[in-house]
Parts: sequence; C-alpha cells; structure tokens
Amino acid sequence: MRAVPYADADLVITFFTEQLGRVSVIGRGARRLKKGASTVLEPMHTLEIDIVDRPRQTLASLSSSTIAQPRTRLTADLARLEAAGRALRWVRETLPPRTTEPEVWTEIESLLDDLDRPVLPGEPRALLAASGLRLLRALGYGLELDGCVSCGRPCAPERAACLDPIRGGLICQACGGAPLVLNASLRARMLAALRREPPAWSTPEADLVLGVLDQSLRAHADLRE
Repeated sequence: MRAVPYADADLVITFFTEQLGRVSVIGRGARRLKKGASTVLEPMHTLEIDIVDRPRQTLASLSSSTIAQPRTRLTADLARLEAAGRALRWVRETLPPRTTEPEVWTEIESLLDDLDRPVLPGEPRALLAASGLRLLRALGYGLELDGCVSCGRPCAPERAACLDPIRGGLICQACGGAPLVLNASLRARMLAALRREPPAWSTPEADLVLGVLDQSLRAHADLRE
C-alpha cells in the first residue's frame, strides 16, 4: 500500500495482508532492485510475500515477494488507478496494525478485481463508492440507511431522508435532521450497493457518496485529509 525510503537503499513497505492485516516491513536494498529480482513490489497486484520476524526488531524483514494475481488493466488506466488508490488509502489509514480483517480483505480484493475487468461493471468512481459503503460496514462504521440512528424510527423507502455521516446514518426531523438530504432514489441505490448489486448512479451521485464515506471515516477512524 505504501513504500517509504529508508537509509541509503532500503524501503519501509506497508502491505495489507490476508493473514496479518496491515503490516509494515523493512525491505533491505529494495531501492536497488533490478528487473527479474525475486522481490516484486508493484502496487495494485496481489502479491505472495515472505517476511521474517526477529526478536527485538521493530520491523519484520521482507524476504521475498512475487505476483500472485496481476492486474495489468487496472495499472494501465488512470481512473482505475485513482479509485484503487483511494480505497487502499482508506484501509491504510483506518486499520490497526497486525489485525486480521477477512471482510475488509475480501472487499478490497473484489474491488481490485472489478477495476481490472476488460469491461467495467460501472464507472471507476461509482465502483469505488459502492465498494466503500460495504468497506465502511466491514470496518464497523456502516451507515444506517433504513431508519433514524437516534430514535430508531424507520424511514419509508419512497421518502427523502437527512443523512449525517458523522453520526452514522439517517437523522429524522424529530431528532433534528441533518444538512445532507438523500433523495429516495439515491438512498435505494446505496442500499442496493450494500447488497452487491451493480452501481447505477451518476458521477455526481458517486462523488456525493464518496464525500459521505470520507466524512464518516474521518470522524470514526481519524482519516487524514
């Protein structure tokens, strides 16, 4: 997810892994790697990595990494790359280190695979927004879109509703409402996205949802600007 230069030729590399969650390791000599080396650090692909933990070492050491699932269509397209990069930033800045997160892992893998398809099932930002709603739920910050998070009163599907990303969902008028108003159609499509139905919203709608996701993550998980 990120590589930061360290010393003369090393890198501190942050991976999101299936078995360990978010983990940072030291890649000795990684900045001098040549084509054909046993260690591959290209982003957006799924890698198979070997790391070595030693007593009294702050960081584990990267032994080797190889590409297990290449995603060349994703890495060749700027819009796809931007969507994938934003999702990985969410993960990097919200997950605690070395905590297994199987639902988050599955969601990220699914999004990256979707962004690598020959024909995308939706515009990249729409795919990101839909995946982000599910990712938010997997992180434990899922938005309540069926009723008021304050009093529990249900909201009829055909009605517009006020949404407060910081408080975690809809806020009815009796509980004070919220500045952001979702029309019934967009709210229905957000609920459909949680059921893994293909996103059918426009780019402005996707941007609105992405803004909601950023606000929610910033409030609950100290996501940086």
